Amino acid sequence: MPEFLLEVGTEELPALDAPVLAAALARTLEQGLEEARLPFQGTEVYWTPRRLAVLVRGVPERQEDLVEEVRGPAVVVGLDADGNPTEAALGFLRKYGASPGDLVRKKVGDKEYLFLRVRTPGRPTGEVLAELVPRAIRALPCRKTMRWDSSGISFLRPIRWLVCLLGGEVLPVKLGSLEAGRVTRGHRFFGPKEVELASPADYVEALRSARVVVDPDERAGMIREAAAQVEAEHGVRALWTEELLGIIVGSLEWPAPVLGEFPAEFLDLPAPVIAAVLHEEGKFVPFARDGEPAPVFLGFRDGKEDERGYVRQGYERVVKARLRDARFFFENDLKRPLAERVPDLRGVVYEARLGTMWDKVQRIREICARLSRYLWAEAADREEFGKLLDRAAFLCKADLTTEMVKEFPELEGVMGGIYARRSGEPEEVARAIEEHLLPRTRADELPETELGTALSLADKLDTVTGAIMIGEVPTGSRDPYGIRRAANAMISLVLRKGLVVDLFDVIDAVAEFYPRLPEGRGPEEVKSFLIERLRYILRDDHRIPHDVVEAVLAVPRGDFSGLLERARALASLRGEASLAEVAQLFERLRNITGDHTETSFDPELFQQEEERELWRAYLRAEGHVRRALEGRDYVGALKALLPLGEPIHRYFERVFVMVEDEGIRRNRLSFLRALLSLFLEIGDLSRLTT
Repeated sequence: MPEFLLEVGTEELPALDAPVLAAALARTLEQGLEEARLPFQGTEVYWTPRRLAVLVRGVPERQEDLVEEVRGPAVVVGLDADGNPTEAALGFLRKYGASPGDLVRKKVGDKEYLFLRVRTPGRPTGEVLAELVPRAIRALPCRKTMRWDSSGISFLRPIRWLVCLLGGEVLPVKLGSLEAGRVTRGHRFFGPKEVELASPADYVEALRSARVVVDPDERAGMIREAAAQVEAEHGVRALWTEELLGIIVGSLEWPAPVLGEFPAEFLDLPAPVIAAVLHEEGKFVPFARDGEPAPVFLGFRDGKEDERGYVRQGYERVVKARLRDARFFFENDLKRPLAERVPDLRGVVYEARLGTMWDKVQRIREICARLSRYLWAEAADREEFGKLLDRAAFLCKADLTTEMVKEFPELEGVMGGIYARRSGEPEEVARAIEEHLLPRTRADELPETELGTALSLADKLDTVTGAIMIGEVPTGSRDPYGIRRAANAMISLVLRKGLVVDLFDVIDAVAEFYPRLPEGRGPEEVKSFLIERLRYILRDDHRIPHDVVEAVLAVPRGDFSGLLERARALASLRGEASLAEVAQLFERLRNITGDHTETSFDPELFQQEEERELWRAYLRAEGHVRRALEGRDYVGALKALLPLGEPIHRYFERVFVMVEDEGIRRNRLSFLRALLSLFLEIGDLSRLTT
């Protein structure tokens, strides 16, 4: 079976966009092949700054035949009284080139119809791919596009060449003014400029001979190996971030390491400042020795090795100049205590409708005041905790006015903590400021301190609540404020830390501090948005089965950790027969009570023994459930509910709820609603599929 190669050659792509586009191209091709009935063995994705490529292995030579059952006229219309085809049936047969013997009678609903099995022969794979490839390229998701000629094609960067090979044959693919061929391009400055490919199997090695490593994993390995060599020779440790590695990998086609040094006089700068200078534009890898910055760095040249040291000298000049600038910014910033900078936030616009960063800080302080009632609020230290948290909230955004953060925005929070220490603030406050932006994503590292955790939660809750209250609810294709990411990070913080806090209560308490606009939303929309994000996180990050997630989220609660614990309890007992039985009875309870919401009932009005038996079982279960819920023992609470299955079953067998006597009927419905409410403390068990 032949292989298929598609390569889209471009001008240099942004480093972090290329892998996203390459993966999207592969997904689109795979989906298109599946829809076109072209099964394949697998795909390999390659990319560099100048190309996106997908190699598809094991492509058949033709599509599979398509066999469809096509419905024609109703039998009463298509056949006469003697069973012979009428003109309606003959027209149907002519349309598909079939004979009367091919007709099949089948009943659909109350009517009987004539059907044909129609076989459409598969087309050659080359013909299908020639149509599929241009659509796949045009469908690539670019955050912005440009046009470069009169063809009307737009893309993130100009497309300069196409390679489209099926086996050894060039497919006649056109994209704007470009026609696909078998010639790809080597390294721009190093090696042969053009490379002719005999077949897709030659792709990787042919480009390697042209000084292009198309496999991003191989380039990453080369970069890590170069750093490991520096570590071994100099006794240092590379300070990697995934973003830094991604930028370096995405900027090079042939990585050539260049080791540089900077003067030791700059080692008195804070370590994060040195790292930020070296990370700038993703150029250099910093190193540490014994936990402190080391005066060496690793850069990369795209092409030949730096045999004469010219590139190294240039890199060292750049780093030295930027470190000199950083020292100036740092020393200048230290001339003012951090607290003196807070009023300057009145001049920093956060969002036109939400005000300035000063306004955001005041909202964060209000949220922190509510959170301090939940988080680590032991009676002995509650007042001190609240004071330190408020101080950290007051100072947390002040570093936005510093020269260092204006020059290196990624140091927000980090510099705030450093400047707080230099200003004589308590260490707990400085740590909280440093940590308040963590986690940035739901997989990022978490704050370590209690104050940092509370401040992080308050900051993210303000971001999400503020955006939604002014109407900026994210959609599938639009999230300019990064609300979805902030919400995911906040929920991850709550769940991974096991924080016991009622977010809904906090949202209601601080809603008055946000503007009410005609296009805005209310607190309920904020809660609904957070529950929707929680739904995905429970399924994707915590591997909770879909039906269990739906069961616990059917009763939305602001205690997200409690919802996770309920879900785990349900999942742990999901296979037990007693739970399945109770789930079925729960559905009967819900159906019979309907819209009845009253839960107050009088046991004196019970008339049958089955009612009193269920009431006694309810009282026993309620006590156990309430105690278990107070101790957050959701498995224990659920197990206390399971023995109710048998008395509920007997109740439904022998007690008629909807009697004519209105008082008796209402009392029975209220009792069943109270019973239902006890189950709802865990979740809607009717959502369980087993």
